[in-house]
Amino acid sequence: MIGGNDIVFGAVGDPASLEACARIIRKRWPRVRFEDAVTGDKYAMLIDVPFGEVRELLAYPSEEAEAAWDSDSQESPENSMLYVIVREEDITVVLDNPLTADMQFILEGIRGVLWTYIESTYARAA
Repeated sequence: MIGGNDIVFGAVGDPASLEACARIIRKRWPRVRFEDAVTGDKYAMLIDVPFGEVRELLAYPSEEAEAAWDSDSQESPENSMLYVIVREEDITVVLDNPLTADMQFILEGIRGVLWTYIESTYARAA
């Protein structure tokens, strides 16, 4: 079961920022699998995700983790799924334990890439 830790990043919630988050997750989880949390459509590769259409994305570190979640297994390990929600004004990452090394890497990476994206977006607008 996914935990109740919601990490909210004030950011431009658009397809490019969701893709940037997915790329950071893939850096830590090279075998990552994605799923549209609304439709249930599954994507074995990052390139398959239709970022212009997806607003809520599940990420699993591996095919095995995805299968465990699909079977509603009570044995799903901690942080074996991330739930990324994109809204116009922010991006939320829902996870079990934000204090593990994996989650710290992913959260810091997301924070950094979103900050860079915000800076470049507003610099172009100025």
